[in-house]
Amino acid sequence: MTAQVPERMLIDNRIHALTADPLYRIFASRRMTFNLPGHGWSTANYRCYIGTWEVIDGQLYLVHLNTDWGQEGELPDDLRGKFLRAIPAAGFPIFAYWFSGRLRIPMGRRLIYSHRGWSSWYERERVMTFRKGILVRDREVDTRRILAWWLKRNPETAELLDGRANAPFAPLFWYDTSEQGEEEDDDDWWPLGYPRRTSLRSAV
Repeated sequence: MTAQVPERMLIDNRIHALTADPLYRIFASRRMTFNLPGHGWSTANYRCYIGTWEVIDGQLYLVHLNTDWGQEGELPDDLRGKFLRAIPAAGFPIFAYWFSGRLRIPMGRRLIYSHRGWSSWYERERVMTFRKGILVRDREVDTRRILAWWLKRNPETAELLDGRANAPFAPLFWYDTSEQGEEEDDDDWWPLGYPRRTSLRSAV
């Protein structure tokens, strides 16, 4: 049980965390993995990669892909070729024709930290729903209000979130009192090896 490194979503040339894995079905159907012998890996990223995504003209694109074998790196040429043949695609950006489902983008301050997958709670979430790569719904959810509703109806739950050492689930999740907000658009979080652009429309 470990919190996972998120994917990236580009919105207006700014990076946001994406708590979803749109490549999962492709990897599963092609029996692919980036967890390769001879490479290290981290329990914070079981998938061993970080994809960068963008919605362009109502369509979802994978615009960049990095390895994450304990440390983020650029995609080696041999692995890049194998991945593109499996999609199949000539290169990036790649239209995510295979993806149907919801993508969650945390927004605002983190309210509850959870040491399991992508289960932390934030003040808001942008939820984007796709059908075969086409955006069909885009909405913002007030997750703070949902959390308040849940705690009001389940007051005993609050005792599990106080972060005390003697609380049964304190090592796994607790109230977050820090001021951490959305991911900042900076060099530490910008995709390694990916150029900054004002728009990707000319690339599609």
